[in-house]
Amino acid sequence: MSLDWLKNYNLLIFQTVDSTNSEALRLANSGAIGNFVVVSNLQTGGRGSKGRLWKSIAGNLHASILLDSSVDCKKHPQLSFVIANAVFEALTKLAQEKKINLNIQLKWPNDILIDGKKVGGILLESISLLNKNYVVIGMGINIIEAPANVAFPATSLYDEGLMLEGSDELLDLIMNKFDKLYKRWAVDNNFIRTRKDWMRRAYNINKVITIDDGNRRLSGTFKEIDFDGSIRIQLAGGQLYNLAAGEVL
Repeated sequence: MSLDWLKNYNLLIFQTVDSTNSEALRLANSGAIGNFVVVSNLQTGGRGSKGRLWKSIAGNLHASILLDSSVDCKKHPQLSFVIANAVFEALTKLAQEKKINLNIQLKWPNDILIDGKKVGGILLESISLLNKNYVVIGMGINIIEAPANVAFPATSLYDEGLMLEGSDELLDLIMNKFDKLYKRWAVDNNFIRTRKDWMRRAYNINKVITIDDGNRRLSGTFKEIDFDGSIRIQLAGGQLYNLAAGEVL
């Protein structure tokens, strides 16, 4: 393993915690200085998008990155795409090393898929305290087992034939990728490359999709993501329409 990323992040490891995102937010509230990675073997109250319960299974990866960020908080949503690209590249590298063919895709706004089944998710949360901006990037990856009885089809790396010795191997790869991509995004203020890479890996691009934004359902052809991270669809009449949040059904 290459642990170069540890030069830039403080690593906290738990056996059990309520939620790695919650622990990261507590660090921010305490006035923590620097960047942190919080990892736990189990979570008793893991969270997914829209406040949903994230079912935590021992042996899967449950981790959160706390960034002590000077970046404009309006740009924080772009980090969902930075981490998604990092996870994609890490899984692709593992699959290549182990000579396994995996169809990995990125589903807007925050899911990682293999053959159309969810293998991981991302949860982004921000907080501003005393003129400091913090952003927390949570991620859960099904390494050894996928949760049962979930709405969207799910899988694990093990189910797809990718067997790891432990979650450390995957965390190390993701963090090395993320550290590189985050620096490029933050220093160069460059979402153009991030967006381009994400779009090449997008699930259902140029296909008709239905999005539930919590108030209604809207169908159209998925054209692209905008520079604010919103999804752009083309309605039946040809109009382009952006949605900042929602769930692709």
